[in-house]
Amino acid sequence: MRKTIANRLSESKQNIPHYYVSTSIEMGKINDLRNELNKNEKEHGVKISVNDIIIKAIALGLRDVPNANVQWHGTTIRKFKHADVSVAVATEGGLITPIVYKADTLGLLDIARRTKDIAKRAREGKLDPNEYIGGTTTVSNLGMFGINTVTSIINPPQATILGVGKT
Repeated sequence: MRKTIANRLSESKQNIPHYYVSTSIEMGKINDLRNELNKNEKEHGVKISVNDIIIKAIALGLRDVPNANVQWHGTTIRKFKHADVSVAVATEGGLITPIVYKADTLGLLDIARRTKDIAKRAREGKLDPNEYIGGTTTVSNLGMFGINTVTSIINPPQATILGVGKT
């Protein structure tokens, strides 16, 4: 698995034009919102993470900019109606990117439930291929490890990736 991942990322870096943009975002109000929403954690059975909010935000961004919500297939660009957001998950075998399908249509609680479920099953090696092959973008969040900046490599055939550092 690690060899396949390394080969795919090397091929991506060599064959797909990458450009990097970095910015800082004031997260105070987002953290306040998250804290408010998580007051009902016991009632809802799930805690909303910063990553869940980022997944929702990028999904809405892709909905609003449909030319970025695409996959590249050689000389063909495939456009999608919904934003299927892959989430980078570290496992013992390497990095895997399970997908939160139609993230643009989901609420934060549903995104939180789905991300926790697919991340858990990814670490257990219990995902079906249709749960990690595809997607229209990937979120790679290393902020919880104290990393300031993440420069990610596009996961083909996706056209975009978002690297997230600490808040």
